[in-house]
Amino acid sequence: MSAFSIGLGAAFRHRRLAAVLWLSLLASALVAWYPIKVLFAPFDEGAFREALVKGWDGWGMLTFLATRWPEIGVTVAAVSGALVVFSLLQIFLTGGVLRVLISGDPRPVFARVVAESAVLFKANLWATVRFAASSLLWLALLVAAPCAALYRIAKHAPPHGGAATLLFWWALLGGLLVLFNTGLRFDLARIALARGDARNARGAYRVAKQRLSGRRVSGIRVILFWLVVFLGVQALFTSAGLRMNPRTNGAVAGLFLFRQIGFFLLAMARVGFFASLLAWEERRRPAYSVMGSASGGTTWNVSESISTRAPASAFPETGSSVMTNGSALLSS
Repeated sequence: MSAFSIGLGAAFRHRRLAAVLWLSLLASALVAWYPIKVLFAPFDEGAFREALVKGWDGWGMLTFLATRWPEIGVTVAAVSGALVVFSLLQIFLTGGVLRVLISGDPRPVFARVVAESAVLFKANLWATVRFAASSLLWLALLVAAPCAALYRIAKHAPPHGGAATLLFWWALLGGLLVLFNTGLRFDLARIALARGDARNARGAYRVAKQRLSGRRVSGIRVILFWLVVFLGVQALFTSAGLRMNPRTNGAVAGLFLFRQIGFFLLAMARVGFFASLLAWEERRRPAYSVMGSASGGTTWNVSESISTRAPASAFPETGSSVMTNGSALLSS
């Protein structure tokens, strides 16, 4: 089975795991919900709404911003806090999600994800710091510096010339390539931590470098596949939500529930991405080998059980064992 089909299957099988990720998004949104409600209460009840629904009214919006500036400041702080909470929750939960996918045990989910995440949180947090630092460094060296040189050339060249076109595409494609590369190594480092191949972020990045040796293109294909899925789901539910244009409280509640379905599907896509990357990484471990085409399949040459090298699970009765059969890696 390909890594993509394994990921798609896991996305549908591990719906409880996706529910945990969806709940983290909902919990983060609740931090900013009340300040936003207070901010837009006068907008919905006053003359601002009637003026703006007819079309863009710059003076009306400026008046709204001027008269509600204290509430806007509180809302901006609440939204920033919600983003911080969401980011920390994602860093926290990733380790537990990976551990559950590796073990393949369908239950328990919520309690085990939280417990396993607590064990791996510090190492995952340092891995995230390394990812941010390495991304900024390589973006500065490989994207910002060449773009600055191209900008000096394009400034004295005719508009829409070759230098300006190259500047735009290098900034876009070069930036994406750097982020895909650093992001792939970051995800593989978190997998190394979840499998117990490394005890800290530094060791996990060394393991990730070994897994990536000569295989970056196929790893980036996994990222691109799930990025297309993610953007497709987001575009579908966003466009459908805009067409609904709710005008009553019931319609607003319906739009909210509709959007939650979209967010849940995005959480499923994230589970599928992790499952695909786990399958991709599993096939590039030193223990994996293909034995002769005459056998008609693949076998595993395991010199040492992965589960014996993994740290003890926060749930001793279930453990954090790792399946070594590629086709059964993510089965529940």
